[in-house]
Amino acid sequence: MSETVVVRYRTREDAAAENRRLVEAVFAQLRRERPPGLEYTAVQLDGAEFVHVATTATDPVLPGVEAFGRFQRDLGTRLAAEPEPRKATLLGTYRPAGAAVPVAVAFVEAFGRRDLATVTALLHDDVVFESPRTRLAGAAAVAAAIGEFAEVVTGVDVVAAYGDEDSAVVCHDLHTGPFGTVRTVDHVSVRGGRIAADTVVFDTAQAGR
Repeated sequence: MSETVVVRYRTREDAAAENRRLVEAVFAQLRRERPPGLEYTAVQLDGAEFVHVATTATDPVLPGVEAFGRFQRDLGTRLAAEPEPRKATLLGTYRPAGAAVPVAVAFVEAFGRRDLATVTALLHDDVVFESPRTRLAGAAAVAAAIGEFAEVVTGVDVVAAYGDEDSAVVCHDLHTGPFGTVRTVDHVSVRGGRIAADTVVFDTAQAGR
């Protein structure tokens, strides 16, 4: 069962900037390492007041994060008053998909429609494409290969899509004439709103279904 804790505290005015820097370092490490079982939010209210909200699914995760240890180490010297930790009841959360997800989905769906103009427009100039059979670099080469393969594609059904601001994973059923339906996963990196890299994996066990 998950547990949510809310901590509200105020730092000294001259320590607020350092406190913010340390909090931002925690989030930088979380984005790099993506530890499971944690939802974490921190806000700065009026310059020297901060609120942290952490929800953990099992055991606490933050104590094992090195940057969080650095944040806590000298926290007492930055505080203007004792923090107020409180357990809370989580009523609901909403997080929109990361910016990379709609770009990746639009790319896959355009391919399924054989809309090669949209596919090409979504490719970064230095895009890298990898599949079990080939590796290509550059928008022209990738667009040509996709166009050739698209001739046998009859449609795409997106099963699920996940991601953040920079990358996304799109799982979809790829319908083809000669090979039947093939369960496919695209791992896509996005830069500047266009596809910078696409690694494709096929589940050939699905072929013909």
